[in-house]
Amino acid sequence: MSAVNLLSPILNGGIRNVNFVNGRVLTAEDMTAERGANLQRQRLLGTCVGDGVGHGLEVSLSSNSVPYGTQVVHVTAGVAVNRNGDALQLASDTDVTLAATLPTAPVNGGLFTPCQPPQTQLTNPGIYVLTILPASGYQGQVPVAQLNSAGVATSCSSRFATAGVQFRLAPVTLESTGTGLQSRLFALANQIQTQLNNNVSAASLAPALSQFRNGLAHVCFGTEALAGYAANPFPSTAQTSSLDDYGTIDSLREAGLMTDCEVPLAIMYWTQSGIQFVDVWSVRRPVFPVTASELWPVFGGRRRLAEGLAIFLQFQDQVNAIVANKSIVNFLSLFVATDYLLYLPSFGLIPIGNVNPSVGFDFQEFFSGRTYRSPVYIEGSKLQPLFQHSLSYPPIDLNGQEMMWLYQVRENQETIDRSSHNAPNQYMVFTNGQISFQGDARFDLNYWDYANFD
Repeated sequence: MSAVNLLSPILNGGIRNVNFVNGRVLTAEDMTAERGANLQRQRLLGTCVGDGVGHGLEVSLSSNSVPYGTQVVHVTAGVAVNRNGDALQLASDTDVTLAATLPTAPVNGGLFTPCQPPQTQLTNPGIYVLTILPASGYQGQVPVAQLNSAGVATSCSSRFATAGVQFRLAPVTLESTGTGLQSRLFALANQIQTQLNNNVSAASLAPALSQFRNGLAHVCFGTEALAGYAANPFPSTAQTSSLDDYGTIDSLREAGLMTDCEVPLAIMYWTQSGIQFVDVWSVRRPVFPVTASELWPVFGGRRRLAEGLAIFLQFQDQVNAIVANKSIVNFLSLFVATDYLLYLPSFGLIPIGNVNPSVGFDFQEFFSGRTYRSPVYIEGSKLQPLFQHSLSYPPIDLNGQEMMWLYQVRENQETIDRSSHNAPNQYMVFTNGQISFQGDARFDLNYWDYANFD
């Protein structure tokens, strides 16, 4: 560590811009250095903005996948930023074939930066995180003249050094021992594998597979670790928090199985028969900056808000998949949440089947075995503030007995009651019981027919 006086320039490690002066002979090295300085400046800005997915880059299982054969995922065009501050752009929708072996020739990393991902072998069955990371290569041809060739081109070189992207799968290993969520999922994975070997029906496989997907998401969210934060929030040392790292992605980075070059896009469960599910929001996050201090990151940063949004979106995606797949759940009116899920978000919406039983649940069956207050009406104007408030609250552990609030939305029910045909589907809102109750009777504001009475 060096010591300096106030107002003394510190140039070591600074951005080195090429000094352009009249009469200077510019070389390719000079132009490359100037481009590198601009890229370094952009990366510094990128690290301040944060890492995550800006837009697009949605991942789904492609129809080109073959059972017991080649697996393909579809990735939409989009932009992301990695932890190094690199902007990653996929210019067009792309089908990515998930090869079971390593490529024969490695792909170059990002321009001016060695970015070699860990070399891993894919084995099935397995859990994998799909990531996007920088790649670069040369395109096109351009004539090149030597200094002694009198301006006559004597050779060719590449016209462009193009910055692109590549995809990679990072393997995830669950702990097989202990009493935590990971060991529970390890046992579930063995149960699923046995059922697949016995060729059980999709409906018979659905409960375990759905629980596995939901539980795996919460391993990624670090739900168990965060649940213990209130019991012991103090840092283990003077410099670091007791929870500065948690969840699957942090564990992969710490183990060297994922680099800061990579942005996670989705997690998938791959068995011998093929990919069973692709879950995006388990690992996908919007771009958000790191906390300004390494101390108390759970309180001081925006990560928990981003994860609260991801927990909500993961649940809604999984519920939509359950409703859409009639071969898995034949009777939604008989669906019990504890049979298919391990956690609920702190705020969620479910379709109710009173209007159309084929597209909605029976809420009494859905929340069977749970403690909840009978549903009351709230105004639609409360939905968005209630959702925003819920992001800081923990998910609901379906293995516990903590109470939940249930709400119906006045505008939804009123429209149904007034519609003779083409009525909207009925839905219900649930929240963590720790969130303030929103259904107090307010006769000066509520519509009389949809007011709550004490």
